[in-house]
Amino acid sequence: MLSQIKVLEFAGLAPTVFIGMVLADYGAQVTLLSRLDAQPQNSPMNRGKKSMTFDLKCSQDIEIVKLMIKDSNVLIDPYRPGVLERLGLSYQICSKINPKLIYCRVTGFGQNSPLKEKAGHDINFISYGGVLGYCASTGTQKRPAIPGNVIGDFAAGGMLGVASILAALINVQKGGNGQQIDLGMAQGAAYLSQFILHQKNEKLWSNGIGNNVLDGGTHFYNIYQCKDGKFMSVGCLEEKFYQDFVKGLIEGGLSQQRGQFLLENQLNANEWENLKQEISKLFESKTRDQWEKIFDQFDACVSPVVDLEEYETKNYLGENVFINRNGKIEVNGQPIFSDYQYQIKDIPKVGQHNNEKPKL
Repeated sequence: MLSQIKVLEFAGLAPTVFIGMVLADYGAQVTLLSRLDAQPQNSPMNRGKKSMTFDLKCSQDIEIVKLMIKDSNVLIDPYRPGVLERLGLSYQICSKINPKLIYCRVTGFGQNSPLKEKAGHDINFISYGGVLGYCASTGTQKRPAIPGNVIGDFAAGGMLGVASILAALINVQKGGNGQQIDLGMAQGAAYLSQFILHQKNEKLWSNGIGNNVLDGGTHFYNIYQCKDGKFMSVGCLEEKFYQDFVKGLIEGGLSQQRGQFLLENQLNANEWENLKQEISKLFESKTRDQWEKIFDQFDACVSPVVDLEEYETKNYLGENVFINRNGKIEVNGQPIFSDYQYQIKDIPKVGQHNNEKPKL
């Protein structure tokens, strides 16, 4: 789909590598620009890319990069503010070389925020972005839960970066010029929280961490540990799903009397804590697979919490979602297009395509 699009990706960490992967999966010609002393880049997020190495302190290598910029559509900058400027590759310079260039800069806090010079990782970005404050842990301890690094790095940084680049490319195709994209992951995380902010504005999310409908405050939107230490997730917000949830609990050992009590008290916040404890004990009476088998009979929005490794033996998501490359699992390109087939290519060795550098 993007076979005519040329992307220069300066080697960085998770979000920009992910942006490059998605664009490569969609067919773009992505070239990874690494340091001469770069370590092997065996991450599947580098699949389908070309790899070249440069000494960015060498003026000759900078001139070669400028030649590549002249012939490219997109440049991805993973560095902290000011790095490319000091190398002589600022947006002002690059846009003169190529006025149609999309210059995407991904940092923790953006190029111009008060925090722009502050170091950080995903957990810090989603802290300042307001996300971590509503990711509540389950159980009695009311504190934020660490949701891995998917939200900041790969959603607020990665996917928002892809969307921004594609929007800017469409603008160029319509006759516009290229532009600089200033993507801060903290700001992106706040953007992803638009729904939660609306809930807070409407006083629908105002009971403190871990006490609201969508953050573990209820018995019907929660995570329960099973007998084998694995987990089941419950998300039966609507009445019809909640009714089937109760039917499944009765199938699993809950009395009819307690089942009727649950049906009558779904929205009774005064009972939520007690009901969470009661349902927790019930889930601890069976393994996750036993509960999964029970709830397969009902449309209750109840699901097993699945480890990615389990997809070697279970086919929850259908065919061609996961790929086994040399004994290691990775995810195929997503989503599924009706007129495009992903061609998942090899991961390059560092500097594998140095012989394709343009000549000065």
